[in-house]
Amino acid sequence: MIKRQTIATLLATTALAYGICPPAQAAGFVEAARPVLPDPGSDDQDRSLRDAIRGALAADRSLSGCYVAVSAHAGRVTLGGVVQDASQLARILQTAASVPGVRAVDNALELAGR
Repeated sequence: MIKRQTIATLLATTALAYGICPPAQAAGFVEAARPVLPDPGSDDQDRSLRDAIRGALAADRSLSGCYVAVSAHAGRVTLGGVVQDASQLARILQTAASVPGVRAVDNALELAGR
């Protein structure tokens, strides 16, 4: 069963991509975000790790206004979405990697305008 959160993540990523990019480029961003949507069958540890990363990203004021899709499986985290510049991208990756329990971070983030 598809969760509301999964649908909301896909809709938000789509709206963000089409709002800041030409349609052809936005379609690529939306397609890239699909595999990083939260897995409805994930276990409690994965869910807790996702929530901890989302909390850490939300607490960082320099990242306000960013939307990052987060998925986690066995300590391996995938981040997706569109960010404004390279400094935001680096900050997001650094913040996620610093969360206890994260073993690896896969970057599926895209820079706006590229």
